[in-house]
Amino acid sequence: MLAKLTQAGIPCTYVFVNALSYAMANVTKVFMGAAAIMANGAVLSRIGTAIVAMTATSQNVPVIFCCETYKLCERVQLDSIVSNELGNPEMLASSSIRSIQPLSDWKQTPGLKLLNLRYDLTPMKYVGMVITEVGMIPATAVPALLREYRREDGMTQLLE
Repeated sequence: MLAKLTQAGIPCTYVFVNALSYAMANVTKVFMGAAAIMANGAVLSRIGTAIVAMTATSQNVPVIFCCETYKLCERVQLDSIVSNELGNPEMLASSSIRSIQPLSDWKQTPGLKLLNLRYDLTPMKYVGMVITEVGMIPATAVPALLREYRREDGMTQLLE
């Protein structure tokens, strides 16, 4: 997404999460992708998305998610622990700087486990708007859009 926006001449800034609160003072909008949007308006996306959305919302910066309608999900997810994918813990322990490897012997440290989650869940209250191929909708409209797609498919059952 970043490459496409900059190619279109839109000025963008890319920062690591540890510089987020500093950089957010100069941000006008936050655009992020979504792996799925749940029926309750929560967004499942790559790890770190929720903290970006929370930081932006706390500084009154609009948070906009881009998501195709096929990624709208009838499920409701309340947290990112119950259903998630685990990444390789070695990814957390390694560093691109060879001389700095603070967790190189983490397996020998009693009581230390590394948890590398792939996704997190952004609650609906941090989702300003969702852009789909049918237009822009508020996160609260996800159930209505799901209902319309079910009706078009010939399934008129109510969402459970």
